[in-house]
Amino acid sequence: MGTRSIRAQLKQAMDGRSKPDSPLGRRKFLIASGAAIALAGIPLGRRIARAAAPASKFGGPTPNANFYVTSSAGTPAVDLNSWRFSIKGLVENPLQFSYADLRKLPRIEEMLTLECISNPPDGTAISNANWTGVRLRPLVERARVKRGARFVAMRGADGYHTVLPVDELMREENFLPYLMNGEPLPARHGYPLRIFIPGKYGMKQPKWITELEFADHEIPGYWEVRGWSDTCWRKVNSGFFSPRVEGGLMSIFDRKAKVTAPVDIYGWALAGPSGIKRVELSSDNGVTWHNAQLVENSSPYVWTVWKYRFAPQAAGDFMIRVRATDGGGVAQPPADPQTGSGMSGQARIALEVTSV
Repeated sequence: MGTRSIRAQLKQAMDGRSKPDSPLGRRKFLIASGAAIALAGIPLGRRIARAAAPASKFGGPTPNANFYVTSSAGTPAVDLNSWRFSIKGLVENPLQFSYADLRKLPRIEEMLTLECISNPPDGTAISNANWTGVRLRPLVERARVKRGARFVAMRGADGYHTVLPVDELMREENFLPYLMNGEPLPARHGYPLRIFIPGKYGMKQPKWITELEFADHEIPGYWEVRGWSDTCWRKVNSGFFSPRVEGGLMSIFDRKAKVTAPVDIYGWALAGPSGIKRVELSSDNGVTWHNAQLVENSSPYVWTVWKYRFAPQAAGDFMIRVRATDGGGVAQPPADPQTGSGMSGQARIALEVTSV
């Protein structure tokens, strides 16, 4: 496959126009997208690094234009004058909000990392942003959910829908953002409103949200009926910011990052609500492991930035493996094939140490 063809597939993948329906097809799609990004020489870590975080040059907000995109269909055209957000179904007081209504409510600002359920270890379908919006629970409490309601269907203007148990929707962390990095949500990221259920994969957090419908029975979701997880709690995952393989034509044939030692290796780790407890690195195929420094670990819902000083005694080739452990003690296994519930295998990067 030529570089031009790869770049064309990447563009199609990133603008959300091509989305396979089966877990296998979606897995191949994300793998192909990741390979295309690597071959095109534009690694995610460097794009993220352009916006510096206070304690590290890595891990800050991803620029809106570079934030990953996964959608079930194309981007819908939303007329703000007619758009409404509704809370209905098994509620005593059905509610409807215009965009202006929501902007008048007390607002909150949260930094949150979003990850696609198809993101592999060291994958590119993960990004971080500052979000501004309104808390969800007070709005639902105003609607007064009836006792018999057990599930809630969340629907978007693109026709996408997914379902949550009512108690999960009522978590304090959940909210409705309308700003992304200080700007109105870009069209492909959910303008005018999206929902956040922190700790879950992106498929449980619909964009262009239009309604919540409470019901006494479970309503099959769009991806769920295609074999994907019903719960979508995020597995522990990790990846690298730096060093990365240099771009250009030769990177197609040489997939090693060239460094001089000692070298600081930076990366990210993310899990579900339990957060990240520990990150370890191995340079001998998992025989021995060494703790990395957790540079930033402020919230379970924001990727942890880690750092490791690699100081081998001699030049040579090394395969670096990362093993993150979540707050519940669950560590990344050596491999974790996609079965519709996310991937959690240990991230790897090949280093060529040219001199020490």
